[in-house]
Amino acid sequence: MITKKLALALAATLVLGAAARADVLVTPPLVAEGDNVLDCYLANVGKVARKVRIEAVTKEGKTVQAGTPTLRPGQEEVVRTPAGLLARYCRFTVPGAGRDYRGSVLVHDLGIGSISALAAF
Repeated sequence: MITKKLALALAATLVLGAAARADVLVTPPLVAEGDNVLDCYLANVGKVARKVRIEAVTKEGKTVQAGTPTLRPGQEEVVRTPAGLLARYCRFTVPGAGRDYRGSVLVHDLGIGSISALAAF
């Protein structure tokens, strides 16, 4: 009887542990200067809605802008950071598998559009 209870407890722990899994995706650095902004984009390419964390991070590792949107399947969201805040890269904390998301960092010129972009991995 005790063996059966231990087996059930272990199985529950494994299932619940897998359900709580999160991945972190990080972009390479880009530098926004002048009137440009640094955009951190994240799209949910999975099949279920998920609450995510999007962060714009300085070269020292300090988060200067962040958002925690819930992304429906096919939806994207952006955290936009003025150049003066000195963000250099984006960090995306996502529930489940990282393969269910596409993240990128862009330098955006407000008068022109995106002038450079790199994918998160």
